[in-house]
Amino acid sequence: MKAILKNKEAVGFDLEEIPVPEPKSKEVLVKVKAAAICGSDLKIFKWIPWCKNVVKSLPFIPGHECAGEVVEVGKEVKRIKVGDKVAAETHITCGKCWQCRHDRSHTCQNMELFGHTVNGCFAEYCIIPLVSTRRVPEDLPFEKGCLLEPMGIPLRAVYEGEVEGDSVVVIGCGPIGQFAVGISRIKGAEKIIATDINEKRLNLARRMGATHLVNAQKESLVDRVLSLTNGNGAGVIIEASGDAQALEKAFNYLRTGGKLFMIGHPEELLKIDGSPQIILKEARIRGLFGREIWRTWEIAENLLSAGKLNIDPIITHKFSLEDFEKAFDIAISGQGCKILLIP
Repeated sequence: MKAILKNKEAVGFDLEEIPVPEPKSKEVLVKVKAAAICGSDLKIFKWIPWCKNVVKSLPFIPGHECAGEVVEVGKEVKRIKVGDKVAAETHITCGKCWQCRHDRSHTCQNMELFGHTVNGCFAEYCIIPLVSTRRVPEDLPFEKGCLLEPMGIPLRAVYEGEVEGDSVVVIGCGPIGQFAVGISRIKGAEKIIATDINEKRLNLARRMGATHLVNAQKESLVDRVLSLTNGNGAGVIIEASGDAQALEKAFNYLRTGGKLFMIGHPEELLKIDGSPQIILKEARIRGLFGREIWRTWEIAENLLSAGKLNIDPIITHKFSLEDFEKAFDIAISGQGCKILLIP
């Protein structure tokens, strides 16, 4: 089969022919129909220092957002059958630790990560552990099924934020931010303020339902949000950029008693004055890591299957495995939004 490989600790990937893997007793072999490029895949492509703490060994197949058809199952697999349409959950859980035993398997203490610590899906076929295999609705196209995984975290932020009738600021209009905008719209947010420095992504956010757009390079986000909220500030802020400075400034326009959800991953230390910005404001700060298994998935599937959320605008490019270099060039440049690889 054709597979994209990370062969060495340097920039780039290689496309090679390798044997189709065989599933072990609790694994599923899937013919990949669609896979999506994530921000963490870009980190692995560039091979930043973060990778050495995640990727266990090379060569390695990246990619973790995918959907496909089951072609073989291990001898202990019962609930998944050949021919099933499935998607992959990135978090591979142990089922035994305190977190798993207390309905928090998405923060498993012994977690492996599909496409990070074990081989992923940028290939014609991939192995998915049974515990991370999700059967998805038959009426859901593969190209949307592969986006259930990245859609899950912003979905949690919007639902836990209880945004109905409130003002929401979404920081960062990459794919995760676009999901947050779209889901905020269908959940009834009164104002959805999307901010980025990329005009193309801001325009896309408008299509997804943003009521106001702010290019933070051209105007003060703090002033604009306060103006739009009569000086009160935003009730819900969803930080999806991973920009430490943007996150620090967010406390200046967070409403007293408001909620701030951190779903981006800042690479720099945060500098926050805890007394006026957190304590006196009674700020409710929540970090989110992954999807609640499988509650989040069920909600996302229902939104897509019922046609309540249109994510077509988010899918801006599609490439074959052979053209993966073009795909990653566009992803790194920020010219597109969600970029799919179609084996």
